[in-house]
Amino acid sequence: MIKNDKEYAVAKAELGRFQSVLDEFDIMTEITTGVDPVIAKAQRESFSRKVSELSEEISQYELLKGTMPRDISVSHIDRIGHALVEARISQNLTQKALATRAGLKEQQIQRYEKEFYSSANLRRLSLIAAAMGFVLDGASLRKSGQGFSSDVGFSTRDLPFLEMRRAGWFGPDLKAAHRVDDAQREAVLAKFLREASGTSLAALHRKTTASVSPPRRAALFAWQFRVLERAKEVVELYPRFSPLDSNTISNFAQLSASEDGVEKALHILSRHGIIVVFEPHLEKTRIDGAALSLNRNTPVIGMSLRFDRVDNFWFVLLHELGHIMRHWDHVVSKGIIDEDAGGEAMELIEREADEFAENAILPVAMWKNSMVRFSKDPDQVIKFAARHNLHPALIAGRIRRERGYKEFHDLLGKGEIPKQLMQLGLLSETIWTSRK
Repeated sequence: MIKNDKEYAVAKAELGRFQSVLDEFDIMTEITTGVDPVIAKAQRESFSRKVSELSEEISQYELLKGTMPRDISVSHIDRIGHALVEARISQNLTQKALATRAGLKEQQIQRYEKEFYSSANLRRLSLIAAAMGFVLDGASLRKSGQGFSSDVGFSTRDLPFLEMRRAGWFGPDLKAAHRVDDAQREAVLAKFLREASGTSLAALHRKTTASVSPPRRAALFAWQFRVLERAKEVVELYPRFSPLDSNTISNFAQLSASEDGVEKALHILSRHGIIVVFEPHLEKTRIDGAALSLNRNTPVIGMSLRFDRVDNFWFVLLHELGHIMRHWDHVVSKGIIDEDAGGEAMELIEREADEFAENAILPVAMWKNSMVRFSKDPDQVIKFAARHNLHPALIAGRIRRERGYKEFHDLLGKGEIPKQLMQLGLLSETIWTSRK
């Protein structure tokens, strides 16, 4: 969402740039230069979607600027922030002018609007609304005898407190505490659930099928919220999201053969405004990764490293990138959480993400014509991988997926990915060791 005239000017310039790229983009030309058809198609779709998104944002801002002040209609607490931003724009108030009215610093309003007021308490939200002449009516939270409960289908009793505490979710003091009594536990979890219930994830989980047990629903929800909260801590360091080009995607998996390949891959994604968060899965889940959006415009990839294998790391990373490139509308509206990624995908979007990852690692046509698929010789796998500038684990892993996960254990690079992430400061050795 565009929030001021400066962002409006930037968006207009980006729209012109992406429209020019889209006008000049020709799928057949890309294919004749060696780009896989799946990747070429995904790239054009991504550019087209970016043009549509920018056009919509620009039109929305122009419409708001020309609209007379109106009532703020808030159907749920997670929309309060958006409504307050829209109200300011419709009154032609700058962030500085609103800050003056509310008795705050301009930088504070900028921070609030960047995250759509997700960190502001109810008193502060009411102050901001009053500064613009509005009275705020928000959604309510309630208590029950079974522990604090929101309307997402579970209560604090269902959250895996011990796991969350051991992983440091509630800070170092609580993690190090010898004992936590029931009252303290309930207070901590109630605070966590209050904060989480005000997000778009809550709307998603309210729609989750009732066949999912409350403890598993709670674990899935908590992990996603944790990933987004960690992404929020660094989002100001990232540029606005822009799609990766075909050539970058085609060469992405080749970084696996480099000793610092993980660092290079994460750097590429960060340059395109994509945040990657590593958070071990919770025991009641089989999460491998997730494609989420922060504030509806920043892509976030969550990875659990559930399997300590090089091939799993690269496949899951590319699978989630495939969701961002091909299914951004779905990511924004619902989020996509993947359990057993690389298994037998049932939904169309999962098959498409698998297809994207496989072609990015090695085009399917090339793979089907290779004899290494039938080899049982590790040396042949290593040589084939070297010819294609890939880590042997990526070839061994693909063979294992086709033949039943029973071969080439020694080629999977156990321990390599955690080691690289620990060196980068992106994975805690203590937490990783305790969760293995």
